[in-house]
Amino acid sequence: MSSRSNWFSRPLQRDAAGWARQFPRADRCAPLHLASRWWIGHIPFAFELVARLRPATVVELGTYSGTSLAAFCQAASACQAGTICYGVDTWEGDVHMGRFRDNLYREVALLMQQEFPGVAVLVRKRFDEALGGFPERSIDLLHIDGTHTYEAVRHDFESWCPRVSDRGVVLLHDTNVTRRDVGGRAAEYGVRRLFDELRLHYPHLEFRHSCGLGVLLVGRTPVPGVMELLDHSRRPGFHAYFESLGAALSRRFQQRSRPRTLVGSLRWLLDRCGCSGATGDPRHAS
Repeated sequence: MSSRSNWFSRPLQRDAAGWARQFPRADRCAPLHLASRWWIGHIPFAFELVARLRPATVVELGTYSGTSLAAFCQAASACQAGTICYGVDTWEGDVHMGRFRDNLYREVALLMQQEFPGVAVLVRKRFDEALGGFPERSIDLLHIDGTHTYEAVRHDFESWCPRVSDRGVVLLHDTNVTRRDVGGRAAEYGVRRLFDELRLHYPHLEFRHSCGLGVLLVGRTPVPGVMELLDHSRRPGFHAYFESLGAALSRRFQQRSRPRTLVGSLRWLLDRCGCSGATGDPRHAS
């Protein structure tokens, strides 16, 4: 490397080292389960958030392959706060995704049983049906990642927000879905519109990578360590740091999942460009 290249890289290296000291859980996270590329980029932030929030109860609406739920479970296990993480899904599919393959639920259930016993609980119900199982102000971290139309995601937020505790945080995935991600169906995704409305009323931050993740501090008494994340998010380099951590995990996933046969390679490439011919949307976030 030339001396000029070294000169440019040193500030970047110093910045990364400084952020690593601020966010040690994000920097050192080593997720056990990577199954869906669309949420992988947010796993480092999930580790940092859970460590700071130390939630008693996490609820995820839309678990699909379990990538995000496993991240919450692993982070919760590490902080030893006695957290229970609930994954709510029918594992049937929806208007954007089409029908799930039949054995997906069994695969996710086996993973959670083996890796996170006593932490993960799968709730195979529709979101409205599951609502009655959670008292008001009992959920410290709510992740909404179900059907992504504006009407559906607004209904999910309004239905479940009363269940969020006074220290609670709500995550909205897919705030930044583009045509590059899902083709012409990007216009059907209404999470961006809802997040723009809600951020007028709550302290918030947002990541634009990996289809976007909106973070809303809806509780009346936010945890100081979580509020500190919002303060850091106003500093230059914060978003780039978390995006770089997520990109590193995404590269690991792509290298591991890249097929080794010609037919497999063709299917992999078609899936990457959204042309797989599968029923419904070929991607999902969780």
